[in-house]
Amino acid sequence: MRELQFTYGLKVYQKSQGDGYMMCHPNGFAVSHVWYDHDETQYKYRSPWYRKQRGSSAQDRETVGSVKISSLMATLKRMEAVPAMEKTTHGYVRRLTDAVSRLRTDLGNHNKDHGLTGNEVHALMLMALGKSPNSEWVQVDQNKCQIILDKFEEADKIKKTKIEESNRFFTNPFYMIGVDSNSHYLIGKFKLTTVSSDQAKLCYETVEPFKRYGSFEQVAEFIPMMTMTKLAYENSNHNKQGYIPIMDGYDPNLDAVFFYNSRPTQFDHAWMVTPC
Repeated sequence: MRELQFTYGLKVYQKSQGDGYMMCHPNGFAVSHVWYDHDETQYKYRSPWYRKQRGSSAQDRETVGSVKISSLMATLKRMEAVPAMEKTTHGYVRRLTDAVSRLRTDLGNHNKDHGLTGNEVHALMLMALGKSPNSEWVQVDQNKCQIILDKFEEADKIKKTKIEESNRFFTNPFYMIGVDSNSHYLIGKFKLTTVSSDQAKLCYETVEPFKRYGSFEQVAEFIPMMTMTKLAYENSNHNKQGYIPIMDGYDPNLDAVFFYNSRPTQFDHAWMVTPC
């Protein structure tokens, strides 16, 4: 444990069963579980950020062990089993593309599906070019055209709203709040320099780096926000971790986006994103 602290800057944030400890980066993101296995008389290191090619189980593939601490540390270094804090943090922050997609999706559909037949489209193209459609073809229904035109104009409004709202929400500073299976909160402040739902194009600035809190009540400014979130979802069918609902969706009343990859664990989170 001390060697991990000295070599990689990891910190203990929780004691686990027996002689085990949960280790995290200075910004609070959990990295590994370390313990002494008395049955095998080995020091063990397990992390979801590391995976051997072979192993009897998922746990075995994520675990490195040695009878000597020095040998274990040498193996961790050789296998690059301890991820850098920047890599770990970026792995979580890039999930903001899920929040962007969810916000845009929940603001409405701006697809322009016209529902016209091929002959109707052909006839309209001829008319647009000043030509008369073949009289044997189906007549173009002007009422139908008006309905489609109204739909298209509404789609343009929705698309415009999506652009404006995603820019308002994400290009200004916002909180990214994660809660793990311990109901510990990981809170950071960011802003996107380019709003995109493509992880490869995600560009962001860190306004305030992440920090782990045992309770949101440790941050006075979060108490009203989380209280409103609790009231909004306490009678809902959504499962919750801490006060955050485990769901994918945009809540316009709270002006917050919720998303998750899986049920929260010590290494994964339910997320809430909301403007500062």
